[in-house]
This record gives sequence, structure tokens and C-alpha cells, in this order.
Amino acid sequence: MNRMNRVSACQVSILASIAFVFLFQLTGIAFAEDKDSCVECHQNPDFLVTNKKLYDYYEQWSESVHKQEDVSCTDCHGGNPEFPGKGKAHGKGVGVSDAASGIFYKNIPETCGTCHEDVLDGFQESEHFQHIKKSGDEKQGPTCVTCHGSINVGILDVNSVEAACARCHTEERDNLPENPAKAKRILNRFLAIHRFYRYISIRIEPEEARDFFLAVDKRQAKLSVTWHTFDLDQIEKETDELLAVLKAKRDELQKKSKAVKQDE
Repeated sequence: MNRMNRVSACQVSILASIAFVFLFQLTGIAFAEDKDSCVECHQNPDFLVTNKKLYDYYEQWSESVHKQEDVSCTDCHGGNPEFPGKGKAHGKGVGVSDAASGIFYKNIPETCGTCHEDVLDGFQESEHFQHIKKSGDEKQGPTCVTCHGSINVGILDVNSVEAACARCHTEERDNLPENPAKAKRILNRFLAIHRFYRYISIRIEPEEARDFFLAVDKRQAKLSVTWHTFDLDQIEKETDELLAVLKAKRDELQKKSKAVKQDE
């Protein structure tokens, strides 16, 4: 190899080394940006002994739909996950008593509404929301977490909705004590909508399915918003109307099926 070739080979080697170091640094930066100090800290099993509540929070989040949807701690609590230390990571506060936190009592509807915008629209029309707005330091009126939980959230069903409403609506408080039983009855009819929906989806002809379900889905979406206004009379009205539409389609499909069998 002549001198020029040796110089050229040396230059290529140096450039390759520089490029490798540069790429390594970029990868390291990207890795650092992807790390979440909230998760890094709170998943520490030492908390199981020193502060079990904090460790339980992590465990609940790791199994939750929020984790599945890439909703991180800071999306709800605030803070800064880029800082490893507690002071800077927590910032102005991330707990329920910190007014700057997304989980502060009055901030919860807006925090949840960041993702659940349509539900927030309905909730802001409710008497429940008005109680939250009017209350001073006292916690009055239910927020999203009152019914659904906070980290590993759930949806009320016919077995749990009555008890949930009865936390506030009781004879002792003289606060619409009839509402818990009424909510259970309406929710049971609401769930019947899903049973009819599934029956129809299996048996309806493809050419008419699109237009039918497009109309039904719009009404279902609207009804989900109405539920969060907690106007039980309006909820019952919309539920019965949609149920009637689905029943009529169910009956139509059953008649067609019988007619086909008779012709065979």
C-alpha cells in the first residue's frame, strides 16, 4: 500500500470513529429523553417497605388502561419527568393538596377532559360540576374519580351504580334519595342496547349495515355524553328512544329470518 492509500485509509478510519461516537451520543440523548423519572423512582421495590402507598400507585398504573394508552404520571399530576431528583421532578406540586397539580380536587374534571373531551362537555352541564365550581376549600360534589377511580379506572355497572350514587343521595341527607335506584334501572336498559346491537351486527346484511350503524353509533355517542350530565329524565328518554330503534330492527331481522326458513 503506498503512502497516499495509507493516509486515505487512516482518514476513513478516523471519520468512521467520529461518526460512531456522534451516533452513540445521539442514541444516548434519545434514551435519556425517553426515560421517565416518575416511573424510574416509583417502581423501586424499596417503596414496598418505606412507602407502600407510593409503590401501590405504580403497581395500579402499570396494570391500567392509562398505561396501555401511554398516559404517564405527569399527564395527570404535572411535574417534570426529565429531572431525576424529587424537588425538580415534582415542581410546584403533584399531589392532591397542591393547587397546581392536575389531581387537585377542582382540577380533576379538566385533567380527565384532556382526553375525554366529549364526556367533559356533558359533565360541565351537570349539577355535580356546579357544586365543584361553587365550593371553596370544602370538597363538594363528585368528580370523575368519585365514580371511576383514579389510576386503574373502572366503569360503573348495574351491580355498582346504585351504591355509588347512594354515597350522597340518601334519605338522611334528603338529597334525591330516589336517584340511586333510578340510575340502576336506566343503566340496565342502557346495557340492553349493547345486547341488541350485537344481535343485529351478526344478522344484518352488509349493504344496510353501514347506514344503520352510522346512525345508531351517533346516538350512542350522544347518550354517553348525556349520561355525564346526570339528568336522569333526559338519560331515560334518550335510552328508551334508542332502545326502540334497536328493538324494531331486531324484530325486522327476525321476521326476515322466519320468512326465509318458510320458503326453504
